[in-house]
Amino acid sequence: MGGFLSRTFRVTCPGNPQSYILKVGSQNPVARNFSRHIHSFRRECGAYELLPRLAGKVVPKCLTSFSTPDGADGLLWLQEITPARSGDQIAGLSSKELAATTQSIGMVHAHLWQNVHQTDLPLHHYNRAHEIKSHFKAFLKEFRPWLSPAERKRVRNIPTTVALALRRAKERPITLVHGDLRADNLLFSKGRVFIVDWQIAARGMGSFDLARVIGGSTRRPLNLSEQQNLVHIWHQTLKRNKVCGYSFEEAWQDYRTGVALTLSIPITNGITLAQLSPRGKKIALLMMRRFFRNGREFGLL
Repeated sequence: MGGFLSRTFRVTCPGNPQSYILKVGSQNPVARNFSRHIHSFRRECGAYELLPRLAGKVVPKCLTSFSTPDGADGLLWLQEITPARSGDQIAGLSSKELAATTQSIGMVHAHLWQNVHQTDLPLHHYNRAHEIKSHFKAFLKEFRPWLSPAERKRVRNIPTTVALALRRAKERPITLVHGDLRADNLLFSKGRVFIVDWQIAARGMGSFDLARVIGGSTRRPLNLSEQQNLVHIWHQTLKRNKVCGYSFEEAWQDYRTGVALTLSIPITNGITLAQLSPRGKKIALLMMRRFFRNGREFGLL
């Protein structure tokens, strides 16, 4: 099996009912260059080292892991979640699946809330949001046929909107951020949601993960009230797991900041994603439509 940045193999051992997932680097040159750029295996190994208490609850158990010095390759030996159903980015997630996902990522955020400063993980750039200006011209050239004339005008405001959001994000509480929280990186098993593929994990504002999965993986457009309900579930999960001094009003404003940051994802990552595979191109276009549509819902476009 293959993802965008890695290959996975299912492994069984004679006499052992437990099955395992072996994860190694991709053979795709584009993917390997991108992995080297973001140190994907180093990040994923670092994330699993921080999450042993949640292993088997919202993330798989990681038995061993290592990364090459450049971070582009490595190995992860994970216990397989069985039975499990993988999420599908193209089909999207139902409201019930989104609610369960917000609870799972909320447990991760609460576990490391304001407690990841001493790790080797970098501060998050929210899918390279800081690079948006250097990618903007190439994005318009590549995706121009799929943008209406009105959208071409509106998207020119995105770099300014994202720059303001990046400044606000620096002032917010820090936790472990998955960074690529979307349907393809979720496993649904026995009423639980397991989060996998931590290859761009970093320290940052947790609400970005929420904006990433709600805005980018929803099966149908959600209005503000529906999104508030999901943020409320996330906020309640934080409170139940002993996060104090963080109000719902702050959570909602941080979520809005996260929505603004997601506007950069199609611009900074869309072309690379489209080059990886035909499915990657389909996801890149769908991602652009979903994030931009949600940006309009919040009055950001």
